[in-house]
Amino acid sequence: AFAEQIQLEGLDFLVSPSHVVLIALAVETGLGAALLMGLQHWWVLSPSALLVGFFIFLNGRNYWLVSQGLRDESAACGCFGSLIDRTPAEAFWQDFFLLLPPLLLALWGQSSLQSLPRQRLRLSLSLIMALVIVFYAGAGPDLKFVDLAAEIADSGGQDRYERTREFELMINGTRESEAEIYRSSESVTFLVLSSQLSDAVLLRLRTNTVETITQVEISRATDGQVTLSPDITPQVQGDFQVGPDGIHFVVDGYELLLRGNPGS
Repeated sequence: AFAEQIQLEGLDFLVSPSHVVLIALAVETGLGAALLMGLQHWWVLSPSALLVGFFIFLNGRNYWLVSQGLRDESAACGCFGSLIDRTPAEAFWQDFFLLLPPLLLALWGQSSLQSLPRQRLRLSLSLIMALVIVFYAGAGPDLKFVDLAAEIADSGGQDRYERTREFELMINGTRESEAEIYRSSESVTFLVLSSQLSDAVLLRLRTNTVETITQVEISRATDGQVTLSPDITPQVQGDFQVGPDGIHFVVDGYELLLRGNPGS
């Protein structure tokens, strides 16, 4: 989930999501350990303040995008990720009031009375903890957290899609009874197949985008699920609009509507 959120926020523009995960873990662990051990100096408080401000900014941007209908509400993250179910508004305001006061208290309580050897020892312990958590996440023999996150975030659409009959497709106001609707809980995406459309359609709920892929890029499993080729080249067709009756989008000049199936 962490790697997926990094991709969603566009923070993987220099390195892969798995490497961003490792860097974030190291920075957060090192700064957190330094603060817990009382290292209240500018070279600890300044990056901590920048980190807190950056997280509040990301939560605020997510809150605004959801309020404008530009991002699905399920994309909200916040400090605690999927551990706590919160709306984007709750995530922003709760994190703002949770993080800002302790930061101000730390700045106001800044002290440089600690002895230099003590400071070096605490700094060394902080760095060691940062390295340990990176090794544990990236090279641990049992859990391999980052490998799993990278597999999800860098999968290129290899997640599995299950057929659902809870939705139906309308084409220019007429129900398309032969359409097949699939959805992936991993990438939060709908896959729409119809003989009236030249290509398969992907509706990315996290980003509100409409993409098309060729039929040959789809593989069907014996259990009825489908997977996408790891080398898919989706063509972005624009954004979809969410209305009270469902998801509106345009492909091949058709006005399409994905809505709940009354008979499901």
